[in-house]
Amino acid sequence: MTMMQADLDELMVVSCLFPGMQWSSSGTRPVLVAREGNVLRLYWMPLLLWLDECCAERFIEQLNRKACASA
Repeated sequence: MTMMQADLDELMVVSCLFPGMQWSSSGTRPVLVAREGNVLRLYWMPLLLWLDECCAERFIEQLNRKACASA
């Protein structure tokens, strides 16, 4: 399995391009998990999110709310 790297802006774009994906963080590894049906994508969590759990939770909420309409 290959982990993908993306910055925060790129993750927002992916979220907008695939609105059916549900985003979460892994409890054991510094990764963001995007699920849609049988598709599972893992992205390395950007360091700033990995170091700040509150910011990571808020960013994941934004990914799931599909806030791209206001961007």
